[in-house]
Amino acid sequence: MVIKQQRKAGMAMSLQLHAQYFDPYPALAVLPLGKKNKEVRSAGHKTERALLNRIQECLDELCLSMTEKESIQRFLHLEQEAFFPVFSNRQEQIHPYLMKPEAFLWNDFSAVHGIPQIKESFYTKEFAEMNKADLAKHIQRVVRDYLFCAAVSLKRKSEWEAIIEHSYELHPFVQLAREKREVIQAVEKMNRSSLLSLLTPPEDVAFWRHRVEIVMRPYRELPERCSHEKELTFDSQKKVITQTCEICKTKRMFHVEQSRVELEEEPDMDKAVKRIATIERQFNEIASKNEPLLNDLENIAQWKKELSGLAEILQMKKELTRYPVQPDIVKDPFLDFAEQLTQAIVPVERASSDLIWLSGFQLPSISMMKVIRKHSVDEGIEKAARLHRKLKEAMEVEPFQPEDICIQVKNNSLTFEQVLAILHELNDSLKDRPLHLIAQLLKGRTSSQIREQGLNHTPLYGFLGSWEEKDIQKAFKKLEKDGWIEKQAKGYEALSNQVL
Repeated sequence: MVIKQQRKAGMAMSLQLHAQYFDPYPALAVLPLGKKNKEVRSAGHKTERALLNRIQECLDELCLSMTEKESIQRFLHLEQEAFFPVFSNRQEQIHPYLMKPEAFLWNDFSAVHGIPQIKESFYTKEFAEMNKADLAKHIQRVVRDYLFCAAVSLKRKSEWEAIIEHSYELHPFVQLAREKREVIQAVEKMNRSSLLSLLTPPEDVAFWRHRVEIVMRPYRELPERCSHEKELTFDSQKKVITQTCEICKTKRMFHVEQSRVELEEEPDMDKAVKRIATIERQFNEIASKNEPLLNDLENIAQWKKELSGLAEILQMKKELTRYPVQPDIVKDPFLDFAEQLTQAIVPVERASSDLIWLSGFQLPSISMMKVIRKHSVDEGIEKAARLHRKLKEAMEVEPFQPEDICIQVKNNSLTFEQVLAILHELNDSLKDRPLHLIAQLLKGRTSSQIREQGLNHTPLYGFLGSWEEKDIQKAFKKLEKDGWIEKQAKGYEALSNQVL
C-alpha cells in the first residue's frame, strides 16, 4: 500500500478504543470493520471461532520472540498479549481479508466513525477458505510485513525521507555526477549546439555523439531533488523502502539494513569513471583539429567585449524603423550582425577544456562567423562609431509631414497629425479606456456609459465621426502592429514619444 500523508509525530492507530480480546485467542485483537460498526460484542458463531482458532494456531507455530510480539503490539497500540488484528462485521462475521500494516502507519482512525472498509487497505488473498499450509504461509508473510512496518513506524515519514535523501547523496554514482557536473552539462549543451556542425572530421563527430547517448543515459535517469509529495512503499522481504515521485516519474529504493539507496539502474562505477573522462577527452581531441573555428570563437568573444555600446545603436535603429519613411542607414547589414552579437552568449574566460569552453557559446546564427573573418575588431569598433553618429543624425531629422497619410483602413485614412492627436489623448482622456469604448467615443456615439463618465465632453469626441466603429478598432490594431501604441491590462499606451 502507498503512504501519501504524514500525521503528527509518533501517532499510530489507537486500537484500544475498538479492539476486543478473547481468552482462547490471546494473540488476536478482533476489531469492528465499517464506519457504522463501532463494537465487537462476541467472537462470533462456531464458524468464526474456528477461523480465529486456525489463525491463533498459525501464529503459535511461528514461535515469535517476545521482542517481536511487543514490537507489533506497540506499533498498533494493542493491549494484553494481542499483536495480530482481525476484523468482524456487523453480522459478527470475520472479514476474510487481513489488513495491510501500511493502513496503520502514521495514521489514526476516528473513535467516532470507526475503521473504514477500504479495499486497497487489505491484502488481496482471501484467507477464510485456505488450507492449513497456505494459511500458515500467508500469516507468516503478513507478520513479516507487520514487523517491518513496526520498525519503520519508529521514525516519522519526514525523517525517513531525510534519511533517503542523505543516503542518495552518498551514492557513489550520484557523487560522481556532482563532481563532474560541469563536464556533464557541457556534454549535453554541445550535443545540441549548432557549433557541432562546424567541427571536422564529421565521422569523428558522429561517433562522439553516438557515445554521448550511451555515456549520458544513466546521468539523465538520475532522480533530482524535487519538492513534490512523495509516496513510500514497503518490501518486508528485501527490507526496502521505495520512495516514488509520481510527477517526476522517478523512484529511489532504500535498503534499510544497509542504509543505502539503490538506483533503478546501478551503473558499473569503474566504467562510469572512465567513460565520463573519455567522452571529454574525445571531444577535446576533435576540437584540437579545428583551430580556425576556435580562433573565430575567440574573436567573437573579443568583439562582444570591445563593442559594449551596441545596445544604444540597436535602440536607435528600433526607433527609426517605426518611422513611415525609414532612412537607408537602418538597412546597413552591420546592424544585423550587431543584433546577433548582442544576443550571443559567450564564456567570460577560456577554460582549459575545449569541451567546457565551447559549450559556453550560444550563437543566434553561425553566419556571424563570416563578418568576424572579414573584419578586425578595430574595424568593428570604427564601424559601430560611424553607425552611432549616422543613426543619431537620422533621428534628428523630421520623419514626416503632419498632413501625410499614416495608416489606411478601407476608404478611410489617418494623417500623422490625427494619429499624434490620438496618441496624446491616450495619455489623458483616453487613458485606461477599453478599445470598444474608445471606438464609440471617436465615432461620437451617445451611451449611458459615455455620458456618465463625461466622455462626450472630451477633445476627441466625434473625432472620427465618418468612420465605422469596427474600422476604428482595425485602425488601432494597425497602430499597435506598427509600434505606435501598446495594449495594456487596461486600455492602450502611446509608445512613439520621439515623435510627440
